Amino acid sequence: MADITMPKMGFDMTEGTIVRWLKKVGDFVNKGEAVAEIETDKVTIEIESFVSGTLSEIVSPAGSRTAVGGVIARTSDGAGATHAAPVAAPVAAPVAAVAPVAAPVAAVAAGDVKASPIAKRMAREHGLDLGTIQGSGPHGRIVRDDVSAAMAGRPAGMVAPVVAPVAPVVAPVAPVAAPALPSAAAGSTVVPLSNMRRTITRRLTQSWQSAPHFYITMDVNMDAALTLRKQVNAPLSKEQQISINDMIVKACGVALVAYPNLNASFVEEGIQLNPNINVSIAVALDSGLVAPVVTNADSRSLGGVSRESKRLIGLARDGKLGAENLQGGTFTVSNLGMYGVTEFDAIITPPQCAILAVGAVRRIPVFKGDSNDVVAANICSITISADHRITDGAEGAKFVGEIKRLLENPLSMLI
Repeated sequence: MADITMPKMGFDMTEGTIVRWLKKVGDFVNKGEAVAEIETDKVTIEIESFVSGTLSEIVSPAGSRTAVGGVIARTSDGAGATHAAPVAAPVAAPVAAVAPVAAPVAAVAAGDVKASPIAKRMAREHGLDLGTIQGSGPHGRIVRDDVSAAMAGRPAGMVAPVVAPVAPVVAPVAPVAAPALPSAAAGSTVVPLSNMRRTITRRLTQSWQSAPHFYITMDVNMDAALTLRKQVNAPLSKEQQISINDMIVKACGVALVAYPNLNASFVEEGIQLNPNINVSIAVALDSGLVAPVVTNADSRSLGGVSRESKRLIGLARDGKLGAENLQGGTFTVSNLGMYGVTEFDAIITPPQCAILAVGAVRRIPVFKGDSNDVVAANICSITISADHRITDGAEGAKFVGEIKRLLENPLSMLI
């Protein structure tokens, strides 16, 4: 008899949830064949057996949580011990505990029907025809809530979207004991926390209570950046063109070289200065938020940052981000500009020191220099949330000022 155990999909993973079993007791499992889907705090992925044998016992049924290394099933007639191994591609969207989104995610198309992976799976499992469901996602894609509405008999596409809360403006100086949670009201629906939501709750509550946040907002004139972007993109295909977010990520990478404390982490021994500048970019998926990491953002060219960002966002859309794409971030860029948000504060993603919140580029009247002449300008508000244990207001202001300088003189990022 050989054991199938819960795999470790990341250095900070402690447990996983069995989403569903792909095999039942009595089925013969070939070596390398997928046996179950598990959900971690980062991905939902199929796991496979390292040996061949008959599935003799399911120890952890669907919906149960099991610690890393814990036995989830047993096989007989196999040779040697077995562990669960992830296949190359996850089957659903990964998630992460970060602040707001950087880019909307396109639908996954099945024939002429656009639907997210989770929506397709739910429809398949419940015998629903996706062609009869109206999608409420971007470009009419069908998302999980649309399928849930159809299952409940409500009109498809009528489920209200969930909006991520914005961090309060003032952070508590010291940890505050959390009040007791209320019990569910009679007749209400309780949605169990996914591993992703549980991780968000734990990590961001920890960040909010332990890291004394401070905020600095600065307006950036984006006229020069928009002009350069137009010139650079003119000969390129749509798939190759750089975005404003690419320019911001590059500017952050360069600015962090000059201000390493904003790229640091607070550890028991003191302030850890991270050797690499790895910028996490927040991306929205139907199942939550992920923050894939653009490694070495300081040394990549602007085009290199753009290509890597597109590659990571593509993996996120297809549900194929691996743990290696989500780890090692030292700073985060969070962008709500595409939603028309002009300014917001974000919660720091531990163990990082800071996160930059980016608002929409808006065309507004401004005074020209020191004169009384009023001209139109493209203005973007950026806000840094930083850990006061590592840095202070003066350094934070200089750092945001350096990002502003780079974006207002974008040719300096190409040198």
